Amino acid sequence: MNESSRDLILAGVDGTAAGLAAARYAAAEAARSGAVLHLVYVVDPYAPPLPTWPVAPTSADSRMGQLGRAILTEAEEAVADSGAVVSTYLLLGLPATVLAQEAAKARLVVLGDQPRVLLDRILTSSILAPVAAHAAVPVIAVPANWMPGDEPREIVVGVQDAVGSVALVRRGLEVAAERGARLRLLHAWHTFGAYQDYLTVGSEEQAWVDRAERDLTAALAAARSDLGEDAADVDARVDIVHAQTAYALVEASRTADLLILGRGRNFLGFGHLGGTARAVLRESICPVEIDPSVAPAFEGDAGATDGVTTAGSRPVGAGRQ
Repeated sequence: MNESSRDLILAGVDGTAAGLAAARYAAAEAARSGAVLHLVYVVDPYAPPLPTWPVAPTSADSRMGQLGRAILTEAEEAVADSGAVVSTYLLLGLPATVLAQEAAKARLVVLGDQPRVLLDRILTSSILAPVAAHAAVPVIAVPANWMPGDEPREIVVGVQDAVGSVALVRRGLEVAAERGARLRLLHAWHTFGAYQDYLTVGSEEQAWVDRAERDLTAALAAARSDLGEDAADVDARVDIVHAQTAYALVEASRTADLLILGRGRNFLGFGHLGGTARAVLRESICPVEIDPSVAPAFEGDAGATDGVTTAGSRPVGAGRQ
């Protein structure tokens, strides 16, 4: 994996429909941008293939390693007609840890999001949240049933703090310009308890909306200025809605090509995903990008950080390019 990070997109595959959706999405991005696509499957060295099997160290030549190669072959065949340059890699380690570390070598990571029932979400863990919380580059979660439209639709950026959102808006402008899509900057606000009546009556509500619209319009102008001609032709609009934030974002995902959210940081500087981001990742209709390099979109959300260790990964096999 020696390519420059600017020219590399990484997609994690796992043999599910969501993994194949991630591979196809990443291949389309790679073909559009001229980047190389790395398809990666991570073998957990202590994960038995069946619950009844004893836990024992796994190697590249084990049944799990053979299964991983078969999964990579399936994913490679699924993107064969994409026009992207593709390499496959079988890595050994804890999946969330390995993918978060390998992300540092890429400019974008794409993972699939397989639908799961509530009980399964409680009893099992997903690698999506910890990777999105800790990766050094944007992570895109692709729903298993996502199908791109024939024409580009909207790129939606969810913004809470309009004043501090220039970098987030700039990212949205970049993506919209690359795809020839419209940009929608969405700010949702919702009050509780005694504040509900106060802020939603007459001039108070309008003042709140006017202030948010003014600040977000200024952020858009600043982002356009930063990008210059690259963003001059992007059709962008500001949308201020009175609704619970996660609900508004999920509703917006129904007509979007991509939903972009910023990632929060705690006081030690480590990334975390708040409740809103987790809810949107779980329920979004379209792919969701979590961007670590910008001001968080939902800094006020409470959410525990998923632990990802710093142990390194070991490459145990590589496919053809």
